[in-house]
Amino acid sequence: MTNDKQIDSKQALLRRRASLLGPDLSLSYQKPLHLVRGKDVWLYDTEGRAYLDAYNNVAHVGHCHPDVVEAISRQAGQLNTNTRYLHETVLDFSEQLSATLPAGLDVCFYVNSGSEANDIAWQMAKAYTGNTGVIVLDQAYHGITEATAWMSPSEYNAASRPDHLETLESPDTYRGRLRGNGPEILQDYAGSCDQALASLAHRGLRPAALMIDSGTSSCGILELPEGYVSAVASKVRSAGGVYIADEVQVGVGRSGDHFWGFEAFRVQPDIVTIGKPIGNGHPIGVVVTSREILAKFNDYMPFFSTFGGNPVSAAAGL
Repeated sequence: MTNDKQIDSKQALLRRRASLLGPDLSLSYQKPLHLVRGKDVWLYDTEGRAYLDAYNNVAHVGHCHPDVVEAISRQAGQLNTNTRYLHETVLDFSEQLSATLPAGLDVCFYVNSGSEANDIAWQMAKAYTGNTGVIVLDQAYHGITEATAWMSPSEYNAASRPDHLETLESPDTYRGRLRGNGPEILQDYAGSCDQALASLAHRGLRPAALMIDSGTSSCGILELPEGYVSAVASKVRSAGGVYIADEVQVGVGRSGDHFWGFEAFRVQPDIVTIGKPIGNGHPIGVVVTSREILAKFNDYMPFFSTFGGNPVSAAAGL
């Protein structure tokens, strides 16, 4: 039973939060939760009440997993610095991570979030192709940097769409414009890529990349039609672009039968981006790509991130 003292305490906390973090920072639930502890699939409030966490998209192997906590604690007690010094942990992590991916995706770039990973992937695509256009799904979400925010049409009015971006109609075969699994439905949805490429060409642009969230969560948690991603990736590649698989939401085994979501599409990406689950709550972002793309990117802009790939983050991910 919530008493008046608890209500007053929560109201004071809400006022303090609004003052220090701004009044528009969103909260989950009409009655915000004041959480102080997590373990496995459970979250606990100030009164010790347990809540089954069916929402969190960060704690991949459970809140405060003892192996992850121990690894972070051990490494933090030894050393934390940047990748301009030699250290084995980030190399061990990279070896194990790249071993889960197809041959040719074997070079890792470390940052601190999925947004940063997608931003770096976009820079790589432009450097490798020499092009500047991008194609995403019409309700996509890919991050909060300036570049990735424009690749997130779920977050802004369509009238604000920048000239370098084109969108594909989300292929919702359950409740969308076309429903079912026939080949004509796949052809219709994939055909919107031809229109997107033509629109970019009309503005004098060629595509640098197709970026697709392998879990399409912001589009309504769609099960993409079989062959769809392969079809649109082929069209974009023929026009000079690359295929970026955004695995920030569903990578690391979250899609069930596959370790990576793109595996269900039966087409290998040119660049893979990883975020939330890879550190189980510790902030890690990773871009994995080929040595060919690496070489072009390094000619364009030598890469370094102060905290990306630091020993503590690498220990958490490993």
